[in-house]
Amino acid sequence: MTDKPAQSKRASNAGLLQGLPDAELEAVIEQCTRRACPRDAQVVRQHDRDDNIYLVEEGLLGVAQYAASGREVGYRELGPGDNFGELSAIDGRPRSASVIALRDSEVTVMPFHVFESLVHHSGPVRIRLLRHLTGMVRRLSERVYEFSTLGVNNRIHAELLRLARKGEDLDGVARIHQPPTHTQFAGRVSCNREAVSRELGRLEKQGILRRMRGRWEIPDMAALKALVDDVQNER
Repeated sequence: MTDKPAQSKRASNAGLLQGLPDAELEAVIEQCTRRACPRDAQVVRQHDRDDNIYLVEEGLLGVAQYAASGREVGYRELGPGDNFGELSAIDGRPRSASVIALRDSEVTVMPFHVFESLVHHSGPVRIRLLRHLTGMVRRLSERVYEFSTLGVNNRIHAELLRLARKGEDLDGVARIHQPPTHTQFAGRVSCNREAVSRELGRLEKQGILRRMRGRWEIPDMAALKALVDDVQNER
């Protein structure tokens, strides 16, 4: 991976910088670099000391942690407009997770001193950062609840619903482009690949899921949501 000068028009799509006046945006971007990340490249490595902030411009990246056994536990995907790296920038501790390019991607790399200046001097950036961190806490709380209360099949339903809500919705059909492999899916819900294959196959037979090359479709979002709601309401 090589770094090049960043481009303000593209970086302005990032949630953290969105809405900054043109002059301020240009001043920030002049101090950043653009990095191309080919598929499977490791952008950030767990336990590394790195206080840069990364703004996703193109592509798709996955956030994962690795157990001592080498088992990968993926739990989040990042697309255009997302940012990552703020935790280590804020507390100065090593990276808590690795970030891998799931397909050819591009990020803007913001040095710590630029991030620090932005947070100190820009009220809108502070608010967006707080909302971003609050969203992370809510997502993690939701995951803790699911792992504590839901069975394997129900966790699969909840993760599929999460993916569907992030996907493209046309004519009432949710489309999940570049879906995770069964192994990746299993890592997200803490089960084995066979359990994921069985349950996704069962959902296909029920007409809730359609799998095809390069994407999954959910033609009946109401039915999938009902599977999740029914179990949660019982608890």
